[in-house]
Formats: sequence, C-alpha cells, structure tokens
Amino acid sequence: MRIRIYPSRKRRRRKDFRQRWLLLGSGLLLCVCVFGLVRYGMNAWRSARINQSFQEIYESPEEPQAQRGPVIRQYDVVFSKASAENIAATTQPKVSDWPGNPGMVVSPQLKKLQRQNKDIVGWLSIPEMLSQAVVQRNNTYYLKRDYLGYHNTNGALFLEENISLKTRPDTYIIFGHNMKTGDMFGSLRLYEDVGYYRRHAVINFNALYEDGQYVVFAIADVDTVQGMKHFAPFMQLPGMEEKARADCIQKLQAYSHFSSPVSVSADDQLLLLVTCEGTEESRRVVAARRLREGETEETLSALLRNARKR
Repeated sequence: MRIRIYPSRKRRRRKDFRQRWLLLGSGLLLCVCVFGLVRYGMNAWRSARINQSFQEIYESPEEPQAQRGPVIRQYDVVFSKASAENIAATTQPKVSDWPGNPGMVVSPQLKKLQRQNKDIVGWLSIPEMLSQAVVQRNNTYYLKRDYLGYHNTNGALFLEENISLKTRPDTYIIFGHNMKTGDMFGSLRLYEDVGYYRRHAVINFNALYEDGQYVVFAIADVDTVQGMKHFAPFMQLPGMEEKARADCIQKLQAYSHFSSPVSVSADDQLLLLVTCEGTEESRRVVAARRLREGETEETLSALLRNARKR
C-alpha cells in the first residue's frame, strides 16, 4: 500500500506567498520598464520637436536691417557738441580680435534664436547627419535639460564652459550625449565607416561672431585619465602651448579609426565634438580643423579619397 505525503498547509501558504510576491515584483518591474520606455520616447519626441522649431527659426529669411558687421546707430537730432561726443563714444563698436567682426555683432540667425534662449552661442550642422543649436552655461546644466530648460534625458549640445567668446578661441569643444536613437551625438558613430567619412568630412559651425567650416582629421576613442593607454589631454587644447598642442593633435591622429590625408598643425583653429563611448573614462572625439585659405569642399573631396580604415 502506497502512502501519499501531502505538504503541510503551512508549507503551501509559504509557497503561495512567495509566488504572489514574485508575480507582484515582476509586474512592478514590467511597469517600470514600460514607463521608462515611454518616457524615453517622449523625451526623444520633445527634443526633436524643439530642434525642428529652432531650425525653422534659424533658416527663416533674415530681417532686412540685420547684417553682420560693426553697427553704429545713427541719430537724427544732436543737441550739442558734448552730447554728440557722448553718443559717438557709446555707439562705437567694441574692438576685439575677431577677424572680420571687430564689433562682435551677433549673426542675425543666432540673434533670433537667442530670443528663445539667451544661452545659445552657435549652430552646428553636418549634412545628412545633424543640424542643431549649441548652448553654453556650465558643463552640467544641459546634461539633462533641453534647449528650453526642461528636464530631458537627451540633454542638449553645449560648448565647454571655460571657452570664452570674448576673444576668438583657438579651439571649440562641444559636448553631446551618445543617444541610441541617433539624437544629439549618437549619429557620430556613422563616422566609423570610412566611406561615410569621405562624404561627410566637412562640418559647419556658426558661432556668435563668426561662421566657419571645418574638415575632420580624426575620429578617436580617447581615455580621459592620465596613464591609461589611449590618453590624450584634449580638454586642455584651448590655450595650450604650441608644442603640447601639436603633441595632443598627433595623439588624436594616432588613436583615430582611420588614417586621414588632411594635414593639421598647432596653428589651425580646431573644433572637437565629444561624446561618451565605452567606459566612464573614455570619450569619442571627432576632431576637425578650420578650412584654410583656398580650400573648398570640392578640393577636399578629392583629397579624402585617400582616407583609409585602420
């Protein structure tokens, strides 16, 4: 005769209790994941919407009176010689070392955008990749805020806080998140394809007081901690002495995903696009230098055919 052994009621209750908690925990985890995905999608949608509206403002026709260059207001009525001298003194453009724009007059397009956000200092565009505003405040504010200051995991593209625009900088450093959707600087991963690089090597960056075209000479994954294998002090490039600047440029070229025929020297004005890549201690750096006199996109496209994947 077989004897059946049934689990005690106490044991069954414990098992049921554990199963209920497991189901509850799984349900909560699923809810958190769904909420996270919805929030991520909403942030991406909001970010794209703001960028689209800003792009429409930036590309809208200029106001007739708005022209780049020193601006001195004209006064129809002058009450005395003394008052005329005072008016002239207050309306003379500020002298600076910005070539072609000693009065430091903000470009009309960016002036329109600054009505939306006074922190806007430039517009960055790479054909068929991105076209977005660049802001500057500090290196944390726009990590989790969009161009209107609302909380957003996409953040915004921002200029390094220590780069002053009171004088013409020798290096621009712009940060952006490496978003999986390709937003912000997520699309910089396309540069890993040398064919894509050859076709999209020229970057346009229009800052407050100057417009500029830059050609990419390196796409490098760089360590940020001194002593690590691929360390390069790119954050110190602004204001760096000539020899140290040349050494840092050589390191960026050495760590690049491809060898580029584009020449670059310590005297060139640089533009660095920086995003996260791999570990907390590494960054992806897209390094470009300003087009030199006589260079055009057409002449560079012929040269860039010689770029090779490493």
